[in-house]
Amino acid sequence: MSVVTSTWFEREGLLWSPLLERYRVVAGFTTRAQGSMAGSVFPLDEQDRTRAALARRLGFDAVARVRQVHGNSVVRLDRPIEPWPEADALWTDRAGVLLGVAAADCVPILVVDPASGRIGAAHAGWQGTRLRVAQALVRALVGAGSRASALVASIGPSIGPCCYTIDEARAEVIGASGQGAHLRRGPDGKVAFDLWSANVAQLRDLGVESIEVSRICTLSGGHDLWSYRGRDAGGRYGTQLGFIGKPA
Repeated sequence: MSVVTSTWFEREGLLWSPLLERYRVVAGFTTRAQGSMAGSVFPLDEQDRTRAALARRLGFDAVARVRQVHGNSVVRLDRPIEPWPEADALWTDRAGVLLGVAAADCVPILVVDPASGRIGAAHAGWQGTRLRVAQALVRALVGAGSRASALVASIGPSIGPCCYTIDEARAEVIGASGQGAHLRRGPDGKVAFDLWSANVAQLRDLGVESIEVSRICTLSGGHDLWSYRGRDAGGRYGTQLGFIGKPA
């Protein structure tokens, strides 16, 4: 079993997973340079154009998306559809489909099964992590015929334990979900939730053996990223897209 910290590298304004790139998939994370990909701050038509431009740039027709609700539902998408289904994880076994999950601090989890070509993506904020959306995605892939031990997963840029402090009420909810081991109380008395280690543990518990953690914090990681907790003085922020696709 291997859990590695791989520094996601920047190329032409995008962040890329070095682990997943080995498996002939297009997998990474957008930055501010591509514009806001989702959310309620920027105009919807502008976001449509930025996603379309990203898909074309990566060699795909469009981005397959879901309407994220901070839950643990998983859907299979073999093409982009409208309206977006309500879910927080999606997968496909079709080449030529680019999957995307929006994140401005939440964890994008990108998964590939090298044997079958199945790919998946999950969006795990504190609620999705509490509800174990990463495990829901793994179970969906296993249900389709993948072996958990053969899956390769990468945890992309998101808010790190360095910056993600939560209140006592939220800490109690997380503790009640059985994930209290990923809470840390600092010398100032504040509680931090380590979303990275929590999602790694969930993947490992189901038998995923190859896991990469980017360890890039969206708030303080030094890259040109938007952060929900790092909103500007006017409360504005943009949203990145974690993406994975297998070229046709």
